[in-house]
Amino acid sequence: MPSPSKILSGNSSYAPRLPKRKRLLQLFIFFTFKALCSLVLLNFYMASQTSVVQLEGSFLTMLRQDSGRIGSNFTRGSKTKLQAGSSNLTVQKVISNNALNQSKRNDMGMITPNLSDGTLQGKERLWDILQTRNVTQIDAAYWASIPSWPTIREKIYHTEKDNAGPIVYGLETCHAFQEATSSNPSQRRIAPAGLFNTGTNYLSVLLEYNCQNPHRVEKFHGNAKRGHGNEWEVPWGKHSPASARGTYYKNKNMKYTVDEVLPVVLIRNPYGWMKSMCRNPYTAEWKGMRDKATCPQLKEKTKEWEHGEGYIPVDVKYGSGVSHHQSLGNLWNDWYGEYFYEHTNSTNKSSESPFPRLIIRFEDIIFYPYEVTQKICECAGGVLGHREEDKDVTNGTFHYVVRSAKAGMGHGPASKRNGLVDSWLRYGNNDAKDTYSEEDLE
Repeated sequence: MPSPSKILSGNSSYAPRLPKRKRLLQLFIFFTFKALCSLVLLNFYMASQTSVVQLEGSFLTMLRQDSGRIGSNFTRGSKTKLQAGSSNLTVQKVISNNALNQSKRNDMGMITPNLSDGTLQGKERLWDILQTRNVTQIDAAYWASIPSWPTIREKIYHTEKDNAGPIVYGLETCHAFQEATSSNPSQRRIAPAGLFNTGTNYLSVLLEYNCQNPHRVEKFHGNAKRGHGNEWEVPWGKHSPASARGTYYKNKNMKYTVDEVLPVVLIRNPYGWMKSMCRNPYTAEWKGMRDKATCPQLKEKTKEWEHGEGYIPVDVKYGSGVSHHQSLGNLWNDWYGEYFYEHTNSTNKSSESPFPRLIIRFEDIIFYPYEVTQKICECAGGVLGHREEDKDVTNGTFHYVVRSAKAGMGHGPASKRNGLVDSWLRYGNNDAKDTYSEEDLE
């Protein structure tokens, strides 16, 4: 074998091999680059075959599937129209549902509901709300599928009386909250709490846009955006049980105490809530939770089941720790019991509230958003008011949320999130209990 010095000097047959390898590497890089360029050109060619009409149709379909991107409640500007060619595509023309197929929408078109042709009958309340967001037209087939107010009263409130209204539990604790914070009222906060799938995000947005702590606004020199006094969640975490209050803090650097926060607890019909947990269980886990045919199954179907035993236990992970419950139904009872009773571990539970708080039905923030927001705001010593930088609604008008308040990871795809109109359609037509079989109810 030649010595290393001969190889390096080029006096050996081994020397020519190095340039040859370099040439092969250069050829490989050249052909690889050429292949990539060909793929790019092919991609441009295929894209050019898509017509402008197809692209526009796809864009409008996307808007209809997620109307939340148009007229967003989080938009600070006044952009309520889209230019489509020479015509104006307004926000009302893209408020839609993803449950009706495209052909029905095309056949029936857009309408302005009115009493003369019966399209407005029984739906005046919803239409009045939509008009505050400058809606003048809506898809006819979609509108026809929305339940009337008498249907909602019957299915959800189980009454035919016109005076059916929201129920706010805990109003007797409002005075205690205001008294406890009277020395520095600018520190008062309102914050939602509730189990998963109970509308806490929706309530947060309603409060942020419509309720203001006047003392705090004054502290921020009239800036209601900074001084409205509404928090996204209670300090111990909106989904955490009430037992975490004062012992666990999501933000250890917060500049207020738990006594300066009025929790507003959202509670949902347990039958509807359990079904929603099957669709999105968050951090709860139990046997059979992903079985669409049987969920929510509270008991194992065994011999013990016939005698009231054999419950399927549920574990839930919170920031404050892990809780264990006998069943999904027991999770609902245990969680809300801590906000309802003063002593949940005692056999003689006190009906006294553990601390000032309000308890609101999920259904009421959907069908009575104005009335509920007003009662909450007044309880904390606040006032309803319009924020100057909010250009989505007319000055002095209540800001109704017409898109989904859920956003970001953990809440599912945008196409499966519902806005206000979709919520009326989804929750106003059926009693949640009707979705269970007789065997399930037993």
